Amino acid sequence: MLEKIFNLLADLIKSKITFLKILLRSNLFIKFPQSKVEDCIILGNGPSLKNVLANDLEYLKTHTILCVNKFPDTPAYEIVKPSYAIFISQEFWKKGTIKKHQDVRDNIVKALVNKTTWPVTLFMPIQAKKFTIFIDYIASNKNILINFFNSTPVEGSQKISHFYFRNNWGSPRPHNVLIPSILLMINSGMKSIHLLGADHSWLPLISVNDENVAMVNSVHFYDEGDTKPESMHKASRPRHLHEILEKFMLSFRAYFDLENYAKSRGTKIFNCTPNSFIDAFERKDLATLFAEKE
Repeated sequence: MLEKIFNLLADLIKSKITFLKILLRSNLFIKFPQSKVEDCIILGNGPSLKNVLANDLEYLKTHTILCVNKFPDTPAYEIVKPSYAIFISQEFWKKGTIKKHQDVRDNIVKALVNKTTWPVTLFMPIQAKKFTIFIDYIASNKNILINFFNSTPVEGSQKISHFYFRNNWGSPRPHNVLIPSILLMINSGMKSIHLLGADHSWLPLISVNDENVAMVNSVHFYDEGDTKPESMHKASRPRHLHEILEKFMLSFRAYFDLENYAKSRGTKIFNCTPNSFIDAFERKDLATLFAEKE
């Protein structure tokens, strides 16, 4: 009984702290246009997406798609023609990061601007809005509609958190681009969300080298050849192992928060990614998904 009371008080305190963060970081008046369709597919960057793009492009072309991060800088972008795209990492608009990462992101942004000949809604955190040169460059393509969202981390009471989510004031901790992607699609009115390329299979790929640097071999659908372990950075320094594991834990926990929120909005989330490590959403195999779209 005492533990239950303690947990309740702790959640209320977290909710109050979250509200203070919202007042400081969020735009309280953000509204999203409601989608005219009620079903979408979110394409993650996991390695399993490679097989889908090789074998099932015709199915993807006929569906409402949200793509993330590097997808515009791939040949599939102009074939699939996603309706939505999302950037969340500040390296997309903020200079001073590792040059290798900045070069990759510059190529992604250039590809988005140069390739997009159909209407695309691009979601970005509200913090990007003040980087006017970056925003103006994207807005130079009139096919791209920029929608800003609040990425303020929301924690605490489930009921209060759902109120914050519904008003677009914040998100479960956005340690992974898939987290705000799902929330944005729920709040855009989607009633059925299918996840592809959401492998999240990093845990067996973590190692620590002889210099005590924690490494992760992150494999993506767009990788060419073999990949190798690399350090994960926090600002300009490598993350320690406990920081990497904490980041992963918060991501996996966020999916349960999203599943509960989706149920409160009458939305179903299906994970259609083979061998995915995400254990929060109902599974659906690819054959079943694509049979439903025929």
